[in-house]
Amino acid sequence: MDTYLHVPGRRPLLAPSVTGMVLLVLLVVLRGVGRLSFSNHQCQGRNNDADYNTPGEGIASGLAHIGEDVYSWTGPAAVVVLVGVCVWATIAFMAGRRG
Repeated sequence: MDTYLHVPGRRPLLAPSVTGMVLLVLLVVLRGVGRLSFSNHQCQGRNNDADYNTPGEGIASGLAHIGEDVYSWTGPAAVVVLVGVCVWATIAFMAGRRG
């Protein structure tokens, strides 16, 4: 990574862009894994005791609930990443203009 962003002619928006894209790709992967883990789960609310008859079904039910939580929180996390990267890019752009 180029650390001389203050030199004229350099791209000050490269670091925020790359970091933002990496974080967003990680969130997409987490969201996909979360979606896959609970997509076939037929639960009776959030009570794992009502969802299973065997220990294996209980473990699967617990993992499905975790996957559902991961899926529901990655959307707001992506918005936070996007806003943070936009603020960082604005600061880098303004600092690059001042020289």
